[in-house]
Amino acid sequence: MYNKKQIETIFNKICERITEGEAVRTILKDNDMPSSQTFYKWLEEEDKSKRYARAKEIMAENMFEDIILISDGTGDDILIDEDGRENVNHNIIQRDKLRSDNRKWVLSKLNPKKYSDKNTTILEGSEDKPIKISFKD
Repeated sequence: MYNKKQIETIFNKICERITEGEAVRTILKDNDMPSSQTFYKWLEEEDKSKRYARAKEIMAENMFEDIILISDGTGDDILIDEDGRENVNHNIIQRDKLRSDNRKWVLSKLNPKKYSDKNTTILEGSEDKPIKISFKD
């Protein structure tokens, strides 16, 4: 069993690793980490739950920046063959596109209000009057 100081130290390490983009499942597989049941039990505490949510927000921001880095990267896009000719490395380009697209999808699920392509229109009116919509040519 863990004492309070150990729990705080371990929980802080977990949150730090989450902000760097590591999956909770991967983190908890390490020998020095608690079981998933223990970790999720810890999240029942409001303070830990808020810190975990903040770590996930930071992870999302880092992931957003990763998309820019991946998209701007051109390191291995062109290969030079033995004769000095340039050849486009389509495999690298497609992999980078997949990496970027996957991150965009994850972001849209983690924080749809901020990262989703979906637009929402909200109509508000007074309680005693119906909303009036008119179209003009």
